[in-house]
Amino acid sequence: MNKVGIIGGSFDPIHFAHLYIAEEAKKRLDLDKVIFIPVGSQPLKQDKKVTEASLRFNMVQLAIKRKVGFTVSDYEIKKKGLSYTYETLEHFKNDGDELYFITGADCLFSLDKWKGVQRIFELCKFAVFTRPGYSDNELIKRKSFIENKYNGKIILLELEGLNISSTEIRKKIFKGESVKNLVPKSVLDIIKEKGLYREE
Repeated sequence: MNKVGIIGGSFDPIHFAHLYIAEEAKKRLDLDKVIFIPVGSQPLKQDKKVTEASLRFNMVQLAIKRKVGFTVSDYEIKKKGLSYTYETLEHFKNDGDELYFITGADCLFSLDKWKGVQRIFELCKFAVFTRPGYSDNELIKRKSFIENKYNGKIILLELEGLNISSTEIRKKIFKGESVKNLVPKSVLDIIKEKGLYREE
């Protein structure tokens, strides 16, 4: 049986916090591999401007190039129509595999808006990392509520000092500020070469 981590997101751009989360999840949950899945079209973020999918995929590919057990999939990018988490999990679920959906604490508070939540919990366990802005009490209460409602399993993983976001990185680049300590050099090279995030 393989233990597989699934980490999705816009990755616009991928940054050190994404890599740190994936590394910590792999280590703490003893995962055999972690699959990064750049999103295609998100149902809850259709009004959001996103960088061309091929560029986001390429940035992830370069960022994880030397990471053992990390891989990237273009499943959601190539998939026609909207990308729903339960469909992605069904695609990656092999007989005997144990799936872990790696996400941030904010996800627990928007989960009721997702499609097929019951099916999601049938397919995987949630590995939820703490984030600034959420108290331990809040998270434990919400975890209990979601687990009882959907008969699911949520694993809370505490992370210290993690406060990098793709939104802040894009803002810094737009303002001409350095982000070399926030993203891998290979990713920064693509951003510079393609002139990404220079326009609002």
